Amino acid sequence: MSQSTITLIIIAATCLLYIIEKLPVALVTVLGMLAMIFSGATTSRTAFSNFGSTPVLLTFGMIVIINAIIDSGAIVQFEHVLQRMTRRGEKLFLVLVFLSAGIISMFTNNSALVAMFMPFIASTARSSGGKIQKKHLYLPLAMGGLIGGTGSLAGSTAPLLANDVLAMSGARTMQFFTPLPIAAAMVIVVALCYWFFLYDLQKKWFDFPEEPAPIENDIEEIPLNKRHAAVCISVFAVCIVLFVLQPFGWSLGLISVTGAAVLVLAGCVDGKHALKHMQWSALVTLGAALAIARGFVESGVGEIIMEKLTAGLGTWVESPILLVTLFMMTGFILSQFMANGALVSMMAAIAVPMAMEIGMDPMPVALACVFGCSLAMATPVATTTITMVQVAGYRFKDYLRAGGLTSLIALVTAWVAIVVQYRLII
Repeated sequence: MSQSTITLIIIAATCLLYIIEKLPVALVTVLGMLAMIFSGATTSRTAFSNFGSTPVLLTFGMIVIINAIIDSGAIVQFEHVLQRMTRRGEKLFLVLVFLSAGIISMFTNNSALVAMFMPFIASTARSSGGKIQKKHLYLPLAMGGLIGGTGSLAGSTAPLLANDVLAMSGARTMQFFTPLPIAAAMVIVVALCYWFFLYDLQKKWFDFPEEPAPIENDIEEIPLNKRHAAVCISVFAVCIVLFVLQPFGWSLGLISVTGAAVLVLAGCVDGKHALKHMQWSALVTLGAALAIARGFVESGVGEIIMEKLTAGLGTWVESPILLVTLFMMTGFILSQFMANGALVSMMAAIAVPMAMEIGMDPMPVALACVFGCSLAMATPVATTTITMVQVAGYRFKDYLRAGGLTSLIALVTAWVAIVVQYRLII
């Protein structure tokens, strides 16, 4: 059996395990990586080197920095400002929560963001006398986190994974905020849709009773430490500037970890506490997914699939718009049922070489893979972030209608933004 065939079997088995959800995503990804190593698709040295790569170090550092900002009490003060807006009505509060999630998720894991905001929303709902309901806010919160997380290389794993494929292929790589214009367009358009009609549709569709909020879901009152808050926010701001400038050839991972180290040395972060509350499963999943992508590329499977697609599509494959549409729609459909980490890696490993083969800038198709795979909102098993908010009582049809419509709006917006920004023509 050829190496490419073995690799395809491994990929298929990994995808199947993602879909049936009998094992944690991190464990499935590690198993896929190990299978790649033992099959000879990649070496152990190459595979394990990904755990010290720029994407993993960037994510590690940003988790430490964001957790430090939360522990300083700065985020709770921000939440109190939002809470005072509830007197102006649920619709405005929903839009503000959605926009806040979209912005904050550009710099932190969206699952952590949702976990941070859910108790705040539950507490606000309970104290509002029925004016605010969790069922109207939890799903928009999760969707804001998913959409906004695509706006930078620190927001979610999808841009990092696609960027790694671009680097492996020798193509031009993304800057820290390369996806931002497209993500910002999606956030703004969806927020406007919530204001004009999505909120009213939600109220009509979510006809189930409001789930009572347990007492333990009160917002955690973290006292504000002005010194720590000032230092943490200053370090965060400096890191963002350095991410954009990347002076002296500093990598994003180096900048992020250095920022985290500064906070530890300044006494704003306890090292043991930071390691204890590190999102290790996210880091393991990211490192293992990068290894799977590398094995996918090195085994030649991507080239074989590219040849088959080229033969099947004929001259259509030479159209940049059709290529972007193909990978965006494929990623959107598949991501509703499987983890988007490995999916982004596999699709980008096919899309990027295909674009380079026809003389097209591969950046638009890489971004098409990112956004297509990141808008999984139409099923309760699409992503961890979407599954988390199911405690509000959402049914499958609620995800399908509200999540499906919102994700389609975001998808069309992303498609238009890519076409316009990169001046694609038929």
